[in-house]
Amino acid sequence: MSAPPLDTCLDTAHHLADIAGAIAREVWFGPAVTDFKADGSALTEADTRIETRLREVLEARHPDHGILGEEFGGAALDREFVWVIDPIDGTRQFGARLMNFGVLIALCHRGRPVLGIIDQPLAGARYAAAEGLGVTLNGTAIAARQTTALSQATVAIANPASFPEEMREPADAIAQAARMTVYDGGCLAYGALARGQIDLCLNGPDLDPHDICALVPVVEQAGGTITDWEGRALTLASEGAILAAATPALHAQALDRLTRHDPVWIP
Repeated sequence: MSAPPLDTCLDTAHHLADIAGAIAREVWFGPAVTDFKADGSALTEADTRIETRLREVLEARHPDHGILGEEFGGAALDREFVWVIDPIDGTRQFGARLMNFGVLIALCHRGRPVLGIIDQPLAGARYAAAEGLGVTLNGTAIAARQTTALSQATVAIANPASFPEEMREPADAIAQAARMTVYDGGCLAYGALARGQIDLCLNGPDLDPHDICALVPVVEQAGGTITDWEGRALTLASEGAILAAATPALHAQALDRLTRHDPVWIP
């Protein structure tokens, strides 16, 4: 079977986001019930309902593709194309009925993220990107700012509690050098980077592929740079701390500050 063009896959991704958004809104406005997994992480009805439904759609539309989801794991991950789903990125916030959560949908080709959607269904804000097709916010083309100096940058840093002690010093160094710092923006911070509102995003080592893959095309198609803390490209196999910046120069400046410190914490 020949590979589908990316614009066809992007249509699928939008369809998935529509389905996920409808379920997320229904659950968010309903009774606030949150369960917990064995590892202590939060779980809501929306997480499992969304992923179950999206898997059904993908198995029908693209039966020759693999799927990796946060809740139900991976299937056929050795295939050329693999979809990556985080049904609710920011489950704790969703469970508390806050608005800083998103739905993440990605497609990887031979392990490399080539399509990504960051969707906030309550706000009606959808960032969508595919390699060679650019990135849009609700259908309008967007681009990252051209900020090159950390001293002029607005920086989004993940929840400080997500950084182990040995990683706090380099994260604090970034925050102290920035013009302005905001915290715990989650996946939405990466969308804000793509539309030119934030210049740099920094996350600690608690990320998995379903947290990462959708962010990559959104940032890169906006003109930004996104890697791990060692400057390595992000793939379906990536996990841990990541850094994104509006320009290569800003990314290099931030990466230099991170790598000045003792590398014992680098995964």
